[in-house]
Amino acid sequence: MIAMATEKDSIPFSSLFSPADVICQTGVTDRDGILLKMLRQLSQQHNIGSIDDAYEAVLAREKDLATVVGPGLALPHARLDTIDEIVMAMATSRKGIVFDPNRSDNPVKLIVLTLSPKSAPGAYLQTLSCVARICQDASTADVVADLPTPQQVWEFFDQGGITRLDRPSPRWMNPVQ
Repeated sequence: MIAMATEKDSIPFSSLFSPADVICQTGVTDRDGILLKMLRQLSQQHNIGSIDDAYEAVLAREKDLATVVGPGLALPHARLDTIDEIVMAMATSRKGIVFDPNRSDNPVKLIVLTLSPKSAPGAYLQTLSCVARICQDASTADVVADLPTPQQVWEFFDQGGITRLDRPSPRWMNPVQ
């Protein structure tokens, strides 16, 4: 299996979110709609302050520089005064969402939304490093978008990503029909 990135004194990436923070195979088709839905989901599980303020912060960051970082993968984020630890939500879309209007040919299938405290500017970068290492395989967004349950998405990241072809797939990647 591709090993998950760890830094000295870091925590496992999968500990930054739970299945309750995952939206699977959403029917939402626009960037702003899915971001708002993800923030609402986060607010049910975590104290993130005003959803409207968090939404505006994420959109302002997107306006500065779109966060589509790879095939089918977007990593929107914002730093907030209202939180004291990293909170994260994920959403998947089988059809894909046009996340960057300038790149409509690259629909996003996996969105990892990260909110980090303003008091810890390096926290997001450490999180981004973990996501980047797990998602270095170009097919990651497609694989995760096909997982039908939040638990399976969480397990994918808990296991460190896509397994190599020379090893058997974990049981959860091939659910019994």
